[in-house]
Amino acid sequence: MEKISNYKKNLFISVKPEFAKKIIRKEKRIELRKVKPHVEIGDYVIIYASSPLKSVIGFGKIQQIIEMSPEKMWKQYSSLLGIDKLRFDNYYNGKEKAVGIKIKEIQQINPIHLEALRNIVPNFQPPQVYRYVSKEMCNIIIDKDFHIYVHGNRDLIEQGIDENGRKFYKIYYQEEV
Repeated sequence: MEKISNYKKNLFISVKPEFAKKIIRKEKRIELRKVKPHVEIGDYVIIYASSPLKSVIGFGKIQQIIEMSPEKMWKQYSSLLGIDKLRFDNYYNGKEKAVGIKIKEIQQINPIHLEALRNIVPNFQPPQVYRYVSKEMCNIIIDKDFHIYVHGNRDLIEQGIDENGRKFYKIYYQEEV
């Protein structure tokens, strides 16, 4: 699994569930925005489906950032936008510029609910539009092969399932090293 380098920006975008699912199904290849994010080709984009799902459902890489008038955006890319003309026009009503984030290498993951994200980053708030997240958070989200290696007495590890059906490990120790 590729690890995220220090120089990359990792974009965390909030998307209505309808459109987030279309991105994951590759029916929507360009996510529309009104403000251009400061990212580069190859940076990661984490796809968060907003309420009622409130979960990260996938990720991909930025293929291209497109800036142009809404009219040109619709004319050139309507088949990749995953939205009808009426909602597109309403979204960009009165705007001179449309921004599109073209996403490649889209991968679906098991949903990571907002509460689980808050276990990683206490008080984490999903953005209204987008935000940048640390490489550590991005690595946890995209690394499907996440492993914890234990060296020592395995009798000090307890495995179980909590009241919500989530699997867990408890690790006991005698001295902190």
